[in-house]
Parts: sequence; C-alpha cells; structure tokens
Amino acid sequence: MNRKVSIITPVFNRLKELTRLYETLNNQTNDNFIWIIIDDGSEKPIDKVVNTWKKKSKFKIEFIVQSNHGKMYAYKNAVKYLSTPWSLVVDSDDIVSKEMVDILYRTISSNIEEKDCGVVFPRKLGTYSPTSNKLPFWKKLPNRVNIIDLRYQYSIPESTVFIKTNKLKKAFNSLHLPPEKFISEEILYNKLMEQGKFVVKDDLFYFGDYQEDGLTNHLFELWLKNPKSTIMLLKSRYQAMSSFPLKKKFIGQVKTNINLTAFALATHRSIKSVSPNLIGSVLLFLPALILKRKRF
Repeated sequence: MNRKVSIITPVFNRLKELTRLYETLNNQTNDNFIWIIIDDGSEKPIDKVVNTWKKKSKFKIEFIVQSNHGKMYAYKNAVKYLSTPWSLVVDSDDIVSKEMVDILYRTISSNIEEKDCGVVFPRKLGTYSPTSNKLPFWKKLPNRVNIIDLRYQYSIPESTVFIKTNKLKKAFNSLHLPPEKFISEEILYNKLMEQGKFVVKDDLFYFGDYQEDGLTNHLFELWLKNPKSTIMLLKSRYQAMSSFPLKKKFIGQVKTNINLTAFALATHRSIKSVSPNLIGSVLLFLPALILKRKRF
C-alpha cells in the first residue's frame, strides 16, 4: 500500500478516550493510513490494549513508549517515525468523522504547491453528529494563512493542521526546546512560517472536547511551572505578529509585550532579558504590573 497519511496521537492516562478515538478510526471509509500512538509515560500500561488493536485493525498501528516529557516532546519523538509525506495530530480525547482519511487524500491531490507547509481545516468543539455542516465563516478566510492568523486576526481559536512531513521535520530540527513538559504547539507553527503558509480548506471532520483535567484549564499555573517555554512562546508570538497588518500588529505586539513583562515580574526575571522591545516594556510597565497581580 502506498500510504501517504499518518495520524499522530500522543496519550497520557486516557485509555477510555483513546479507545473511543480508535473506534472512529476503525470506521474510516479509507483505511490506507498509519496511526502512530505515542504513550507519554502513562501510569497504567496501555500496550496490551494497543496490541489487540494491532492484530484486528485494517490500518497499520505503530506504538511508541517514552518517559513522561510532555505532549510536544511526544510529538517530536513521533515525527522521527514518520514514513508518510503527510501527517495530522489527533488528540486522544477527540474524535473524527468516518470520511476524514478520504478527505485528506482528496486534499493532497488538490491545489497544494511546493512552497505550502500544509493545509488547515476547521475544528469544532463538541460531539460529532450526522447533521454537522461545514462552517460558513471558514469560507471568508483567504486562500492561505499562517496558523497564528486564525486566532489573532480572524478570532478562530481552534483548527486542524495537516502538515507536510519534510516541512515538519525541518521545523523541529531547528527548534531548541527547553527541558520542560508544557510547551505550546504555537511555537512550532510560528517556526513553520519561515517555510510557507497553509492552504485553507473548509471540510469539517475533526471534533474536539476539553477534558476537566485538560491543560487549558490551568494555563497560567502551567506557565509558571514552565517558564522557559512560556518565554519562548511569547517571544515567538511577538515575532510572528510582525506579519500582521499595521493596526493588528501594533495591538497584538503590545498585548504580548505586556504578557512578557508581567511574566518576568512574576518569575523574578530581568525585564531586559525577556523583552523583544525594551522601550515598549518600560512604557507598558504599569499595565504589566496590574496583569501580574491579577493573573499570577
């Protein structure tokens, strides 16, 4: 089989949710793909269950185990095993429609240029149902975007990112990640801007759900526990916003600078050591101090 698509799923202590995802993958109308599961040090081994799936599934499953280093390191580790030209991360607590793989293969055969990093699709929070439709606001987007544009220019917080393997490996190889467990994927997407943009498609096949113990519920607490990656994130965001139209660039960079300055104060760091614009940080010191007291 000439497989062109890999699905990457980092997992930590969520066998029930992973089983639900397996069932949605097992129902795909096209089974010509590889599912790479990377166990990020789950407290209860899941290898027996995965081995059972391997024996009976129509698609190929690869299983990797690592000690607990966090999702980004799990993703980076999985990328080393990629043998297909395209990949997509599907989180263990999410589900996909049965047409997903067919949609991905049709996409590969569409108007994708060599310079493109990949394709971005919508992602809907909530449970999949047969009545789920394409999202009309997605049609208003330009043909190509950077991932950061979606949240900060178009107010779209969630998306599904289908990436070319060669672009992905190059980006990871040039990133020097700190030895921390909580590292935002935004850092990776901002790095990919150096290689090109993402083609916009409006096919809806990915349905996400926030778990009660999810990372986003404790974001600022996680920032404090992972200071190096937080500074790396905010600096990369500030730089990525340089591509925005003037007004949105100004507003976005001011907000990011306030966040960086507040975080420096909260972690007893020199503002100079983290600031991408020291004069701006000085001028924004008072709102940063207020934010620090409110958030941290």
